[in-house]
Amino acid sequence: MDIKSAKIRAAKLHSEINDLRYRYHVLDDPAVTDEVYDSLTAELREIEKQFPDLVTPDSPTQRVGGKPLAKFKKVKHRSPMLSLNDSFGREETEEWEQRLNRLEPDLSWDYFCEVKFDGLGISLVYRDGILEGAATRGDGITGEDVTANVRTISAVPLRLNLELRSTGKFSRSLRHTLEQHLKKTDIIEIRGEALMSKDAFATLNRQNVKEGKQLFANPRNAAAGSIRQLQSRITASRKLDWYAWGLWTQLGQKTHEEEHLMCQMLGVKVHKETKLAKNLSEVFQFHDHIARLRGNLPFEVDGIVVQVNENAIKQRFGVVGKAPRGMIAFKFPGKKAASVVEDIVVQVGRTGKLTPVAKLRPVQVGGVTVSRASLHNADEIERLGLRIGDTVVVKRAGDVIPDIAEVLPKLRTGKERPFHMPKNCPVCGGKVERPSLSSSSPLRGEGRVRGASVDYYCTNPKCFVKTRRGIRYFTSKAAFNIEGVGPKIIDKFVDEGLITDASDLFDLKPGDIAALERFAEKSAENIYNAIQRSKHIPLARFIYALGIKHVGEQTAFDLARHFSTLDKLRNAKLEQLNAIENIGDIVANSIYDFFQDKQNQKFADRLLQKGIRIKNEESRIKGGKLKGLKIVVTGTLEGMSREDAKRAIMENGGDFVSSVSKNTDYVVVGENPGGKFNEAQRSRVKILDEKQFLNLLK
Repeated sequence: MDIKSAKIRAAKLHSEINDLRYRYHVLDDPAVTDEVYDSLTAELREIEKQFPDLVTPDSPTQRVGGKPLAKFKKVKHRSPMLSLNDSFGREETEEWEQRLNRLEPDLSWDYFCEVKFDGLGISLVYRDGILEGAATRGDGITGEDVTANVRTISAVPLRLNLELRSTGKFSRSLRHTLEQHLKKTDIIEIRGEALMSKDAFATLNRQNVKEGKQLFANPRNAAAGSIRQLQSRITASRKLDWYAWGLWTQLGQKTHEEEHLMCQMLGVKVHKETKLAKNLSEVFQFHDHIARLRGNLPFEVDGIVVQVNENAIKQRFGVVGKAPRGMIAFKFPGKKAASVVEDIVVQVGRTGKLTPVAKLRPVQVGGVTVSRASLHNADEIERLGLRIGDTVVVKRAGDVIPDIAEVLPKLRTGKERPFHMPKNCPVCGGKVERPSLSSSSPLRGEGRVRGASVDYYCTNPKCFVKTRRGIRYFTSKAAFNIEGVGPKIIDKFVDEGLITDASDLFDLKPGDIAALERFAEKSAENIYNAIQRSKHIPLARFIYALGIKHVGEQTAFDLARHFSTLDKLRNAKLEQLNAIENIGDIVANSIYDFFQDKQNQKFADRLLQKGIRIKNEESRIKGGKLKGLKIVVTGTLEGMSREDAKRAIMENGGDFVSSVSKNTDYVVVGENPGGKFNEAQRSRVKILDEKQFLNLLK
């Protein structure tokens, strides 16, 4: 065979094998047996061996990589891979819908339901139809490049079906829409889940037993471990599967249902068990259906994903924390097992809060060995009627968090003993108290004095654990952001008596640090300089650094915007705090009580006396370049993350808003913008690219 004939034959084999893969994985219609598929692949491999120049990146023979990796490279996602808020029952799901209705009372929508895979989230990026990269979720912003390993999964197309072959069964109008968008789209991102089937998991563990290797706890762990192999040949041997659950590139889709259909047309596998629901009643029917089907599915699922089907409406709901408001994971009840509470110990947190923890006789729950479970507080122990030595039912709420569901008192032997919260801190020996709540605070639990808090606290301001955890919190990126001062260095400073609280950091000199064991002069100088650089800090981050209970980053920013200076916040009355949007009674009481405490006042004063200079919100926003402007950001920006853009807008006096309306001043558009871009065009809102946005900040 000459090169010309080989090229023609290879192209035909290439096309036929891809078509068979599409029929098998997407249309669920295997046209030929595995033996025929394998023989065609073998013929193509032989041609490529004879004519290496014919090998292409999307060739079906290129699924198994060669050289092992030294490590995984980090990859920044084009847009964040968000997590989902959980619901563990119908009541919580109904409450979710009620929240949506309060946000958009004039709108109506459908729900799209699909199975919630218990696997590993993976993002696939295609350039000109060819698989260019695959990355894990990671922290949602940055994942790991696992392209070589994902290429080994036969369910993942190495080349998209851009020609839309064999798609006659799909809607003609949707096909036309997709076809038109493909003509002007170079990069397509699709997200989904890498899975290991129950059968493949059982086979792998049987092999591990034979080879004397450690067993995997469950298919999800096995899938995650397989994806993170440095040798792709090992990944290939694990027989992983993959299903898409989202199309992250705007190709004309208006609903999530259309995203599923477009994925299929592009040759990407989606699971057939889905439902378009008109109301929650139909959502609950689908949930019950999957619960019944769960045991017969080839892979593990831990619930269903329910989301607003209309993309434009879903985007209007925006994001809260790291989860989209318009989606929820409706979980199945946690898996349960019986165990024995061998002891109850008490942990001390950053704020001095004492949390009882049950030490359990190790037990397998849902494929994971559980030996500890949080008891939350004394009221929970009283509610359960729990004693040390009791046999209990342990569950993993949502298949994740160990929890004690109930006590089995009939199994008592008489040797069980009651538990009492300690009167002294188990770490420092300081006095433990249950502080009183204000009259406006909700009263929970019945087995205590009316008006008492549900929690116990160590009252010693110099408690070792409170000190160390408080300082770690203080130096974190969201607070003073002191680079190089991590937990081990803080522990060293405390152990050597250099610091007793966070304010002492600003008294340290390079010589103090260099005198410590294993600290060179250069590293001591670097730490000293990092501490000095942190002295100029925005008010919001200063408030966050104080460690006020219930005050996170967003609340700290709301306080900074509202009061503009630390003095105004410190002197705020309770009714002023209660009047702030998004701050309820409990948070307001916590803030007010914090600044009423003399020790806290002295701590804030010490910081100011040691050279901390707060960039007051008032002075920054008065001259803020974006003051009063409402700005939406959509798509992926090249030079900054979405969070960086959000912070830049807020710090320059603007309002970062999540949806486009007639009141929006600008929509900043990055790569692969969502429906907000189209909404901006329809509403005739001014659109800025990243360069124009940065010019606004100059």
